[in-house]
Amino acid sequence: MKIAEFLQIMDGIAPWALAEPWDNPGLLVGDPQAEVTGALLCVDATPTAVDAARERGLNLILSHHPQLFRGAKALRADTYEGALLARLIRADVALVAAHTNLDRAPGGVNDCLAAALGLRVRQSGDYLRVGEVQARSAGELLAWVRQRINPQAVFYGDAARRIDCVACASGAGGEFAAEAARLGAQVFVTGEMKHNERIEAEGLGLCVLLAGHGESEAVVLEPLRAHLQASVRVETFQA
Repeated sequence: MKIAEFLQIMDGIAPWALAEPWDNPGLLVGDPQAEVTGALLCVDATPTAVDAARERGLNLILSHHPQLFRGAKALRADTYEGALLARLIRADVALVAAHTNLDRAPGGVNDCLAAALGLRVRQSGDYLRVGEVQARSAGELLAWVRQRINPQAVFYGDAARRIDCVACASGAGGEFAAEAARLGAQVFVTGEMKHNERIEAEGLGLCVLLAGHGESEAVVLEPLRAHLQASVRVETFQA
C-alpha cells in the first residue's frame, strides 16, 4: 500500500472535507508514492513517537494533532517543531494528521469519548454528545473516568449531585459548555477548559469534569486501529 492509498482509506473513515478551514490535516511529511510498512497511531507525533515508529519498523505516523499549524516559514533544528520535522525526515517516517475531521466523523473522537464514558447518546452535534450514563452521581462518574480514561482527571462541583444527563466534548471543548447546559446536562466532560470558561460553566449550573486534553482524545486510538488493521500493519502509541 502506498501512502496515497492510506490517505484514501482515512478519507473513508474521517473525510478530509469535515476538517475545519483553519485546520491542517492530511499528509504533512513524506512521499505519497512511498510504500507503507506500517502505521503508528498517536495523539501527538512527539520525538518519542518518532523513535517508537522507527524501532517498530513502521514508516508512517498517524497523529491526531497536526504540525505546521501556524504556517512555518523555516525548518530550524533549534525549534521544537523544526527539530521534530527534521527527525521525521532523517528517520524516513511520514506524518499524517487527522484532527477536526476525526473529531467530527461518525465513530470518531467524540463518539469514542461518549462510548468510553458509557454515555447513551440522545443528542449529537459536530463535537458535543449528550445523553445518560450508568453513574448515579457526579462522584461515581468521576471514579469511572479516573479508572478508564485518566487517573488524574479533575472535578469541579458537588460530587454527591445526582445526575441523569451528561454532555461531553473531547480536547479543549469549553466553548460547548453553554450548549451542554441548555440541553439539560448536569455534568460537562471535556479535556481542558480556560479558567473563564470553567467559571461560566459552573455559573450555568454544571459540574465540570476535566479528563485531560490528550487523554480525552486517546480513546479513539484503539477503535481506529481496529478499522485500519485489515488494510495495513498498525500499532498504537501513548507517551
